[in-house]
Formats: sequence, C-alpha cells, structure tokens
Amino acid sequence: MSPLVRDPRPGYPLPVGPLPDHLTATAVGKRRISKDVVAEHQRLRVLTAATEVFARRGYQSATVDQIVGAARIGVGSFYVLFEGKEDCFLRLYDLIVAEAEERIAAAAAGEGRWPDRVMAALRALLELIAAEPDRARVVIVEARTAGSAGEARYEATVARLAAALREGRAAAAGDAEPQAAFEAAAVAGLAWSLHQRLAVGGPVVVGELLPQMADFLVAPYLGSRAPRR
Repeated sequence: MSPLVRDPRPGYPLPVGPLPDHLTATAVGKRRISKDVVAEHQRLRVLTAATEVFARRGYQSATVDQIVGAARIGVGSFYVLFEGKEDCFLRLYDLIVAEAEERIAAAAAGEGRWPDRVMAALRALLELIAAEPDRARVVIVEARTAGSAGEARYEATVARLAAALREGRAAAAGDAEPQAAFEAAAVAGLAWSLHQRLAVGGPVVVGELLPQMADFLVAPYLGSRAPRR
C-alpha cells in the first residue's frame, strides 16, 4: 500500500491522499522513482500553496519566505524547483490557464451552434471562477501586477479568447457586422468586470452574470436575430 501524504497546513485537506505507486520509494516492480517525477510532484505541491499566498497577499507583497512557509519546504528546495518568485508565479499562471482552457474547450465542444458554444464556454468559465476564486484572482487580478512577463501572459490569454470569439463572424447575420476591434474590446471589458469583483472579494454568481455577459458577446453577431430579454 502506498504511504499517505498529508497536507501540512492545518485545516487543509489538499492534496492528496495516497501517493501514487509510481511516486513511492519503491514503485511497483522495484523501479526507482525518477528524480524529475519527484520534483514535478513537489513543484505542484508548492504551486498549490503559492495560489493562496499570491491571491491573498497580492503578487507584489508576496515573498518566497511566505510561499515556502505555506508549502512547508526549505528555501533551498524552493530554489531547486523555481528560479524565484516570478518563475513560481508564471508557472502557476500557466498551469491555471491550461487547465481552465481545457475545461472550457470541452464544454463548448458539446454544442453545435456557435451561440450555444459561446454560452457553454462562458458558463464553464464563470463556474470555474465561482468555485476557485483564488485561482481566478491569480490570473485575472495579480498577473497584471507581476511585471512585464505577467502582463504578457495576461495579454496573450486575452488574445486567444478574442480569436475564439472572432469565429462568430462566420455565423453572423446579414445585418450584423461587429466593428473590427470588437472581440478584443469585448474580452478585455468582461475581464475588467471580473477583475473588479475579484479585487474586492465579491462573489461571482453564475446565474446573475451569465445571461448579461452572453448577450453582450453574442448579440452583435446576430443582429435582428438576437433574442431580446
């Protein structure tokens, strides 16, 4: 049986339960664990702890000491895994965005019509934000305070979302012609609206935000076919 791994922070059930067999000291078949596999497992553990530190203290105020304290590792071990605070933050940002994009894409893939795909994708995004506000704050609020690299990550994410929204032009009604910069402005506007809520710790209520945000994104492409609420 694999040994149990417990999160050292009091009151936190994460991570993890039993350590997978391939991470135990003597894996199945008595093969030794790869150092890279062990390092990646520890890196993910530190990133889990860093999420709360960055979200609650803000990127600028967060320190490596606070991160290693939350993760219960030594400073030396931290610098084996990361180049520094910025590297830790950027890896965390990339992890959160990659997982979110995978979930959003899966939700949209189940819909045939473009407006329905937008609705499904937006619902999945809002549900993620509501369920994991600390992760959302890292991406939507703190990335823009994390220097030029953090700002570049944020802008790249906005650009990808705008490109996905631009697919609606192929489904646009004959009397609908959004302005050339509509997609970038729409995504940036919605991100700013979410930023304002998250920055003050306000709730993200899916049932409240989904209809108005969906109408804002879809109506310019549907013209007279757009539903009126």
